[in-house]
Amino acid sequence: MTFWQENYHFIKDVYDMRHQKMAEWMENVEKAIARIMADKVYTSAEFKRERDNFHALCKDLERAEVKKWLAQILEILMAERAKDQKKNEFEQLDALIKKHEELIPTVMKTQVMVDLYWKCYAYGDELKPHIEFLDGIMLSSTREIAPSCVENVDELIERQEKSLVQLETRRGVVKDLIEKGRKILENPDKPKFLEGHVQRIEVGWDDTKQKAQDRLKLLQETKEAWVGYAENNDTILVEIDKGLEEIKKIKKRFNLQSAFEDLAKRQEIFNATRDSVMGLFNQIKHNIDVMSLTIPDDKKKLIEKEVKALSEKLTVVSQFEEKVTKIDEFCNSLKNFDVSLKSIDSWMLGATKELDDIKNSCDKMAPEDRVARTMDLQEDIAAKMEIIKQNAESELALLPQGEKVPQDAQDFKDELGRITKYVTELQAKTRSECDKYSEDVKFWAEYRTGIKEFTPWLIKAESSSTEGLTKPSNLGEASALAEKVHGFEKACVNHLKVLEAADSAAKKMTTHKEADIEVSALKERYMKVKAIADDWVKKVDTLVKEWQLLDNTVSELNAWVAKDKTAEGENQFSLEKMESTLGELKNIFKEKEKLVEGL
Repeated sequence: MTFWQENYHFIKDVYDMRHQKMAEWMENVEKAIARIMADKVYTSAEFKRERDNFHALCKDLERAEVKKWLAQILEILMAERAKDQKKNEFEQLDALIKKHEELIPTVMKTQVMVDLYWKCYAYGDELKPHIEFLDGIMLSSTREIAPSCVENVDELIERQEKSLVQLETRRGVVKDLIEKGRKILENPDKPKFLEGHVQRIEVGWDDTKQKAQDRLKLLQETKEAWVGYAENNDTILVEIDKGLEEIKKIKKRFNLQSAFEDLAKRQEIFNATRDSVMGLFNQIKHNIDVMSLTIPDDKKKLIEKEVKALSEKLTVVSQFEEKVTKIDEFCNSLKNFDVSLKSIDSWMLGATKELDDIKNSCDKMAPEDRVARTMDLQEDIAAKMEIIKQNAESELALLPQGEKVPQDAQDFKDELGRITKYVTELQAKTRSECDKYSEDVKFWAEYRTGIKEFTPWLIKAESSSTEGLTKPSNLGEASALAEKVHGFEKACVNHLKVLEAADSAAKKMTTHKEADIEVSALKERYMKVKAIADDWVKKVDTLVKEWQLLDNTVSELNAWVAKDKTAEGENQFSLEKMESTLGELKNIFKEKEKLVEGL
């Protein structure tokens, strides 16, 4: 039995112990790696401990002597051992060695990561004082402030300016740190917390600087508000007093040009006063809005009381506006009053001319036209009288009454009086003329009625007079013709009475020149027809008389001849008488024929 076999159990225990130590070492390395690669964000001191522990475990990373010793001792120990035991022991050693070989790359990678992570933690330690500095500036720039006077604001401005100077002093260092952090971030294996560090310093720097500048701006605006509030309060009171004085200067003027010139001046002053006062008041409200961001509550209440008292004085603007508006209304009313008077004055000339034209042209117009024109004129005058009535009411409202009236106002009164008198007289004259022409209308209607009756008959009579008379063929026809001719002549006499009645009515009119001419022309035409009618009557009466004589002679001759056939007739028959009667009959017949031909 060899030494190894004799001391097998002792050596085996030593082997197992070193095998176990190797396994425990690898387990500790794995645990160290797990702690380093955990999601937890360590403090730099904590990570340093983990890093040092990891580095200590990895000092003899290869473990070559341990692995060699374990292999040699196991070979010796298993030389005379059972096959199964030998196989099992060697498999355990191979597993241990394989695990160690697989662990080495992880450890090597972890060593790189540990260096990177430590660089990041060191970067965080480097950032810490600067972040604390920024936090301090941020705190001073965002904390609540309540300055109660402009001196407090000046102190705060001075402090804030110092903070900005300190920021500017560190700007280069901080920018370098930011750039350093960005370069580390380029490593794909960077830890997640590094991005937070870089962002905190980068955003924190910009945000802190912006907040510091905003606070300085707020303080400067607050100072301007304090100063502006005091100055604007003094200025607005002066402007309000000026406005009150200007209100007193607003008065009515009765010269139209002067009134509008003064109105323009007052409107300009009002606009300037309103813009100045309201502009200052709006500035004061802005000052208060800015001050209210920082001033304490007790100061706010005091300022609110001051502003309330000031706002009550702003009634000067509404008072001024009311006064100017009334003067504006007065000026426009005075202008309308003046325009109305001038319009009526201009119209009066035309109205007077119209009345004269109606009078002078009455012989050229029908009475209806004259009445229509005078009535139209009367309506126009009545409308103007209503306007004059309104002007009289306006005059009472616009112009001063009593004894001591300014001359400019008196001029308007005099003009209104003159126009009123003129139009009143013109109305009376027109009414008188219209009354006259209204009577003419009645006579004109009688005249036109007669003319309308006479003229159609005359036209028909003239037509009949040109046709001539029919030639009768016997006494009956001649008698009928005589009756017709006498009827025509009688119609002439009757219609002459109609024409004369119309002429009589026309002569009662104010003017009848046109009617006289028409009647004269109709009479001239009538006389021609009457002359023809008289001639016809004479001729037909003669014809009928001759025809009757002829007819009587023939009847007498027939009676005599018939009697001659009797015994008594024989005794009375005379040849001479017969011849004489025949001769007379022959002459009568010739005369009758001549008269028929003469129709």
